[in-house]
Amino acid sequence: MTSSSKTVLVAGGTRGLGLIITQELVGRGHRVFVSGRNEEAGKQLEQDLGVTFFRADVRNPVEVEALVARVQAECDHLSWAVNNVGITTKRMSVADTDINAWRDVMDTNLLAALYLMKAEIGVMRRHAGASIVNVSSCAGLLGVANQSAYSVSKAALNMLSQVAALENAQEQQDQHAIRINAICPGPILGGMNTEERLRANPEGTRQKLAVTAMKRFADPKEIAALVLWLLSDDASYMTGTVLPIDGGYSSGKF
Repeated sequence: MTSSSKTVLVAGGTRGLGLIITQELVGRGHRVFVSGRNEEAGKQLEQDLGVTFFRADVRNPVEVEALVARVQAECDHLSWAVNNVGITTKRMSVADTDINAWRDVMDTNLLAALYLMKAEIGVMRRHAGASIVNVSSCAGLLGVANQSAYSVSKAALNMLSQVAALENAQEQQDQHAIRINAICPGPILGGMNTEERLRANPEGTRQKLAVTAMKRFADPKEIAALVLWLLSDDASYMTGTVLPIDGGYSSGKF
């Protein structure tokens, strides 16, 4: 680590976009802690990238508190956090909603982010320069038919990010300010959009591209670049921002 290196927690950093964010942070010399439920993938990351992996189910607030406490015990302070947690359900209308599946999405996409931010803020406000980025979705900006749980959970995450940003925007007595922002990606290659899945569902792929102005999926490195910028001091006047990075998906109909 150098004097400009930060200590970072990436929740959900073992695969997909989270993995790319982890790789980019490590490549810039930061000390990275990664959480996830796949211990085998986490241990492999430790070998490949030199990160520290902690297994945690972030839907459990007790495990989240323990996770952040373990990170805090390993370093002087936690500077940055990326909360990249999210699942979806099979397509279903509101009228046909599986309530248990709906709750599972809320537990993962919204409550887990709440648990993470609650624990992160508790330790991050002891030191200056802290920053949190929540990975939301363009589905939280515009409703997606037959995806009520996912859309609602991400819209709520956007609002939660803004409320937390307002509460932590200024120094208060012995508590330092924390910048908190959310990003709203559109379709990204990998994760839920692997090449195999895209080939297996050509109509779904066509529909996603049809509503994206740039007519392509994002390279996950493009999304990671925005995350790293928002974390950094280069974005020092940005907090409470819900920022689309979606190839024009949320700009309007065309």
